[in-house]
Amino acid sequence: ADSRQLLIEAGERAAEAREAAGAAAATYGELRATVGTAVEELQRRLAEATGALGQLKTAERDARRREQAAIEARGKADGRRGELRTQVDESSRQRDDAVREFQAFAATGLLRVAVPTLEIPGTGQPWAATPTVILARAVNADLDSVDDGDGPWDRIQKRVTEEHKLLADAMARHGHSAGLTLSEGVIVIDVVFQGRSHDLPGLAEALAAEVEQRTTLLSAREREILENHLLNEVAGTLHELISAAEAEVRQMNDELQARPTSTGMKLRLIWQQARNAPEGLDRVRLKLRQTIDAWSAADRALVGGFLQQRIAAEHADNPAAGWAEALTSALDYRGWHEFVIQRYSDGQWRPATGPASGGERALVVSVPLFAAASSHYKSAGNPHAPRLIALDEAFAGVDDDSRAKCLGLLATFDMDVVMTSEREWGCYPQVPGLGICQLARHDGVDAVLVTPWRWDGRERRRAERAPV
Repeated sequence: ADSRQLLIEAGERAAEAREAAGAAAATYGELRATVGTAVEELQRRLAEATGALGQLKTAERDARRREQAAIEARGKADGRRGELRTQVDESSRQRDDAVREFQAFAATGLLRVAVPTLEIPGTGQPWAATPTVILARAVNADLDSVDDGDGPWDRIQKRVTEEHKLLADAMARHGHSAGLTLSEGVIVIDVVFQGRSHDLPGLAEALAAEVEQRTTLLSAREREILENHLLNEVAGTLHELISAAEAEVRQMNDELQARPTSTGMKLRLIWQQARNAPEGLDRVRLKLRQTIDAWSAADRALVGGFLQQRIAAEHADNPAAGWAEALTSALDYRGWHEFVIQRYSDGQWRPATGPASGGERALVVSVPLFAAASSHYKSAGNPHAPRLIALDEAFAGVDDDSRAKCLGLLATFDMDVVMTSEREWGCYPQVPGLGICQLARHDGVDAVLVTPWRWDGRERRRAERAPV
């Protein structure tokens, strides 16, 4: 009974609910007809807003994560910035120290010596960093080819010390002094000249100014005396020496002409201007072969200018040489000339260096020397004076026929020959006489056997040993 009662009540409530649902549906239909499409638009926009809100929440979460990562990166960047600031400060300190060291080195004057083409600023005020870096790069580029190894550095240090001693000795002879100091591993030399201290470039400038000043002090009279000495004394002596040399060459050629070789080959010596002779010698040489009295004013000016140029050039090439040494080298006429050997062939004289047999080549080398020795010995006052020639390992590499001709030529020139040879006896018909000592030895015997022989031009005989 209770269940039926409950069922009835439930049925009633269901009916009431269906009635209420029908009323609500009717109300909903009436409202929907009243509102129209505005509600659908609002619902669509609400759905879009809901979706956008979800995306924004997702983007917010991503942004917060990126913010946290940026905060962490900022902390690391602040730490790195501190490290870099410390490195920059240290680099700036090292740069400033390098600038001061570079300026101190420039103050020694050595930088101006190393790179004379660069403009070095004054060292009275501190140098700015940027111009100093530019200057250092220019110096490095200019000295790029210089070997900066330890070996060359040690050799240069040693050489500087040796050169300083030479400089100090040279300056001391004239009442000046040269000091040497070591500044941060660099040798600095200063010279007290005329009461003032100079570095070496400054000394060179001071000496140049001194030379220029003294040059201007030479009066016209003093110049005239110098020129007259060069012309009258030096030029006169050169004229005599050159004339004597040409006469000597003529005598040697007379010897060659008077004593022809057995092959009929003719040789002669030519003493001519050297290929590397000083400029202008060809004109001056003609004048030096004449007497000074025959010179015109233009000739005197030509010769005087040439001699002065030779002296100036020698001083420029060897500034450390003394006056006597410089004058001797500058006026040495022998270096202005050279000997040429000529051979007569096909009706004309040709250089003797052309093709020839072995014997002829030996004669070309030997004959002029023998003629020169014979001509020299003619200067002896006593006609019976020895005419000695010493030959060691004589005519090595020359065939027997050429040996015979060379030895015969020595006899023709009336030379007194002392010679040694491993195999040469000299017993040729061209040789009128020889005294021979044959030397022999054996291993283990501390003695040398000397056997004398004689050659009379026809036969070789053993000679008796002279009693001891």
